[in-house]
Amino acid sequence: MVRRPLVAALLTTVWLQVPCRAAVPPDCNGIMPPTISAPQVKRALLPEDLVRLRDIGPVDPNQQYGGLFTVSPDGTKAAFQLRRGDPAANGYCLAMVVVDLGSGRAIVVDRGGDFIRLRIDVRGKAHFPTGLADAITPRWTPDGRWIVYRRRDKGAIQLWRARSDGSGSEAITDSLDDVDDFRLTADGSGVVYATDTGLREALAAIEAEGRSGFHYDDRFAPSASNRPFPPAPLARKTWFRDLATGDTRPATDAEARLLGAVATQEGSWTQAVGPAGWIARIRVPPESLRPDRGVLETELGNRHRTCTAAECTNASYPWWVGDRLRFFRREGVRGEKIGIYEWRPGTPKARRLYQTQDLLIGCVPSGADILCLREGASQPRRLERLDPSTGRHDVLFDPNPEFAGLTLGRVERLYARNSFGLDSFADLVLPVGYQPGKRYPLVVVQYVSRGFLRGGTGDDYPIQAFANRGFAVLSIDKPEAVGARALPDYVEGDRINLKDFADRRSVLEAVEAPVRVAIARGIADPVRIGITGLSDGSSTMQFALLHSTLFSAFASSSCCWDTTMPIRVGPGAAKAFYRMGYPRITDESEKARALWRQIAITPNLERIHAPILAQVSDDEYWAALQSFTALRDLDRPIDLFVFPGEHHIKWQPAHRLATYTRAIDWFDFWLNGVKAPGREAEIARWEAMRKVQTIPEKPGGETAPTP
Repeated sequence: MVRRPLVAALLTTVWLQVPCRAAVPPDCNGIMPPTISAPQVKRALLPEDLVRLRDIGPVDPNQQYGGLFTVSPDGTKAAFQLRRGDPAANGYCLAMVVVDLGSGRAIVVDRGGDFIRLRIDVRGKAHFPTGLADAITPRWTPDGRWIVYRRRDKGAIQLWRARSDGSGSEAITDSLDDVDDFRLTADGSGVVYATDTGLREALAAIEAEGRSGFHYDDRFAPSASNRPFPPAPLARKTWFRDLATGDTRPATDAEARLLGAVATQEGSWTQAVGPAGWIARIRVPPESLRPDRGVLETELGNRHRTCTAAECTNASYPWWVGDRLRFFRREGVRGEKIGIYEWRPGTPKARRLYQTQDLLIGCVPSGADILCLREGASQPRRLERLDPSTGRHDVLFDPNPEFAGLTLGRVERLYARNSFGLDSFADLVLPVGYQPGKRYPLVVVQYVSRGFLRGGTGDDYPIQAFANRGFAVLSIDKPEAVGARALPDYVEGDRINLKDFADRRSVLEAVEAPVRVAIARGIADPVRIGITGLSDGSSTMQFALLHSTLFSAFASSSCCWDTTMPIRVGPGAAKAFYRMGYPRITDESEKARALWRQIAITPNLERIHAPILAQVSDDEYWAALQSFTALRDLDRPIDLFVFPGEHHIKWQPAHRLATYTRAIDWFDFWLNGVKAPGREAEIARWEAMRKVQTIPEKPGGETAPTP
C-alpha cells in the first residue's frame, strides 16, 4: 500500500496543561458516604464514578497492607483515613474517621491535610517518588480517648491527634523534617517518632553541588529526574515527645526499638498469646521472600508443638479462639484464594472453615470473628466483620453505598497453564447488556487481577467503564516469573527471565490463552482486540506488538523499550541491566542486534502498523521519544500525551480521569469506528493517522471498522 505524507503537526506530542495542585480547594462535602436506600433503577457506571470512589488506604492490588485501620484497646471502635479524589479541583478530600463496631455509627474526627505519596528506596536511590498513597495508620492511646496519626500540611508531615469522640484535633509535633514512623509508649504518656533528617541534609548537599554542576554518576535516573537522587539508605533520627508537657528529646535506644513493632490491633502480626501462656507463631523459612508466611507452631517454655498438616506450611496471622488456633492461608492458582483454617495444637489435621476469592486486607481478630477490609471483583473496599465458622459477613462501614446503583459487567474467572508449566488466571468481564452469540470488542488490562477490578496495575484502564461502553475486558493476573526458581538470587533470576526472553514469552502466552477462549466462545471479535499496560504490563504489551497477531490497537502508560534503554535508566541501573544480559549501548554485535529485535521498537519499524497510544508522566516521557520519533517519521499511528507532576504511577485525579476517558475513546475509535464527542481535535489527528495507516490483514482477511 502507498503511504501519503502526514502533516507533522498532527502527531505533535501534547502536554496537558493541568495544574499539579488544586487551584481551588476540593469540594469535600461528600467525603462521608450518604445514607441511601437500594436504587430502583441502576444507571451506567462512568469513569468519574471510579475516580471519585472513597478509599481506605492505597488501592495497589500488588500489596498486602497492615495498619489501614486499627481497633481501639477495648475492641469497640475502629479508626482509619478516608480519601476521595476530586477531578474538577484536581485534589483530594481527607478525613480521619472513627466507627462504632456495634452500631456502625461513623464520625469524622479530623478533616483536611494533603495527600501523602509513598516514596521508596530503589537501586541505591533514596526517596524515589511514586504516585501510590502512603499507608496512614492511626494509633490509639491506651484509654481509647485519642488517635494519633501522620498528616501533611503545606508540604510538612507532622503527627496529629484527634479525640475519638470527634470533639477536636491538633498537631502534636513541629518537626523540621517529615515524620515517617511513630509508636505510642505503653502507658500512653509519650510518642516515639522517626524523622528523615538525612533527606534534608542530602538534598542540601545536592543543591550546593548544583552550583558548580552535578556530577553525572550512579545517583541519576534520567527517566525519573534531571537531578541526582540522594544515595540510599538515609540516616534517620528518633525522638521522644511527652504528650502532657510537649517536651521533645532524642529517644533512648529502648524507646527507638518501639519503631517497627507489629500489633494485632493494627492487622500486622506473626504471633499470638493464648491460654495458659501458650504462644502461637509463624516460623518463616530462611529462604522465604514473605516474612508473614511460614509453618504454624506453638510454644510454652521448653514445650513445642508444630502443625504437621500440609495446610500449616503456608500459614499467616494466627489467633486463638479458646484452645484452638485460627490462621490465614493463601491457596488456589497463584494464591488467588484466601482460606481460614482452625487447628487444635497436638492434633495432626487442620480444618478449613472458610475460603474466598475476595481480598481480605489488614484483618484484626475480634474473638472468634475477624474484622477486615474486604473487596471483591465487583465490590470496592469496605470494612466488614466475618464469622469464619458460618461464612456470615456483615458490613460495618461502606464508603461507597452509591456503587450499588451502577450497572456492572458480569465477571467470570478463566484459568490457563502455559508451555513453561506456569499457571495463571484472568477475569473476563462481559459487556453490560451482553447478548450471547454477539461478538464484542475486547480490551486486555494487566497485570494483577485481585480484589476490586478498578483499572489494572497503575489504575489507568477503567475496567467496568469499558464494560459499560460495550467492551468485553480481560483482567490478567500474570504467572510467576520463569526465573523465580532462582530466588533469592535476583540476578540469576533476571538472567533466566531474559534468556530467549523466556519470561516475556511466558506472560504473553498467559495473555493470549484467555483471549483465545473469549474468541472461541463467540464473545470477542477476533479483529477488534486491544491491549494495555503499565510498567511490566507495558513491556508485555510491546512484546505482543512484535510477537502476536491477536491485537489490533495498543495503549501504554510507560513507553517504550528501545535500544537507548541504558541511557535513559542512568549509569547505576544500566549496570544492573548489563548483569541481566542486556547489551551495552556501544555493542553492535549480531548477538546484541538479535536481542533488540525481540523487544525494541526501532529495529522493527517496518513491522509496526498498529495504532499506539502512550499516556506517560513527565518524569518518564523522554524514555518514549526515540520510539515515538522513529514511528512518527514513518507516519505510523502513534499519539503521545505527557502528564505534568506525575511519576511512574499517576496520582492526580484530573489526570486519572483524562487517562481513563482517552483510553476508552481511543479503543472505541480504532476498534469500533466511533468518534467520541468533545474530542474533535484528537479525532481529527487519529483520522489523519488512519488515512496513511498500512493495515496488515488479520487471518480471514478482516480488519477493524473504519470511522
